[in-house]
Amino acid sequence: MFKKIFSSFLCMAVMFIFLTAVFSTNHAGYAAAKTNIYETPYYYYQLNDNAKTAYKALKNAVLNCDESVKLSYDCNIDQKDFEQIAELLIFHDPMTFNLKDIEVSTYNNSIRFKLAYRYNKDTYDKMTADYKHEAEKILSNITDDMSIYKKIRMIHDGIINSAVYDLNSDANDTIYGTLVNKKGKCDGYSKSFSYICGQAGIRTITVVGDDKMDNSNSMHMWNKVYYNKKWYNVDVTWDDPVGDLKDNLQYDFFMVSDNDLKNTHSENNFSFDVPAADDDSKNYFTVNKKYAEDFDSGKEMLKKGLISAADKKKARVSLKCSSEEVYKEMKDYIMNSQKVSGLINSVNKNAKNTLISGIYSYKFNDNQHIVNLYVFYENSDLDDYFINTDKISEYNLKALAKFGIE
Repeated sequence: MFKKIFSSFLCMAVMFIFLTAVFSTNHAGYAAAKTNIYETPYYYYQLNDNAKTAYKALKNAVLNCDESVKLSYDCNIDQKDFEQIAELLIFHDPMTFNLKDIEVSTYNNSIRFKLAYRYNKDTYDKMTADYKHEAEKILSNITDDMSIYKKIRMIHDGIINSAVYDLNSDANDTIYGTLVNKKGKCDGYSKSFSYICGQAGIRTITVVGDDKMDNSNSMHMWNKVYYNKKWYNVDVTWDDPVGDLKDNLQYDFFMVSDNDLKNTHSENNFSFDVPAADDDSKNYFTVNKKYAEDFDSGKEMLKKGLISAADKKKARVSLKCSSEEVYKEMKDYIMNSQKVSGLINSVNKNAKNTLISGIYSYKFNDNQHIVNLYVFYENSDLDDYFINTDKISEYNLKALAKFGIE
């Protein structure tokens, strides 16, 4: 099951009452705000100079929970500029989640913005301090000697290990809900990833688009990250698995190309140009030598993966197939219980921990051509594998009990 619901808050209307104006730099205070350059949304650099000035002033006002902003104008800014500024603040800047509505009007040669908020200033300030504290916990696991690639993975893993997908919790579309309440959905996940990467000095963008997994074309949000002078897609939401298995952290949508997402994601550019992600060489499976070019290499990778998993008593082995043909062969192989039992018996000859050959499970990602094999061990119990044992079906409980897993 994929997670795909996009916040309806992001679809709010922004009221634009006029079409031509420009902003001077006289809004008190905004110029003094100190920010990490990676906290500034990437799309900001696609604004013209006047729109950049307006965005800075409005962002500072939002962070201060100012109810209104008054700016003078002396040259042209059109409705497109206003739409871009609003899109940045509402869709793409994780720090301005408190903004609820913007109204714009002109009066006596000035531009006035009326701002409405979700929370009062005291609440918002505390929420900001809390989410920054939680972000620091993830950042504390990153060291200076780590490669950029590993830092990106650590942030990806940190968010997934911290949060659960939840459509009904408060502020689940924000960085606060995802990092502090530990409950989020796609916009909360992607904004959290963008913010923490920014704090680590890694450029990211949030991408708004559609989920193509069903006919509803539900809105969805994910990220692109800039690594080694190229862009790559990262969908933290869809890598956070639905289910109760503990060893279930996945990388199906980590550092992948646009081509790899052609069957699952569709970008909506709205007001900005989204950079292309053309390189396939940095996805998790290629980098970690879990990419099967053919069926024979896939079987060998599966065996080596099981040996490695048994050394650490890990429950899952996964690999990505190069084509539909290889993927189908690997699926047929894994669904053949006699062949997998024989493979497990072969692995047990050299394994530090003994796998049970009579029971295993599997999961497939048909769009990404990824196979997952889940195994069980002797002298283990249900708590070793499942987050919530109360959710296990009676059928599976009986099947596991036959092999001493209770």
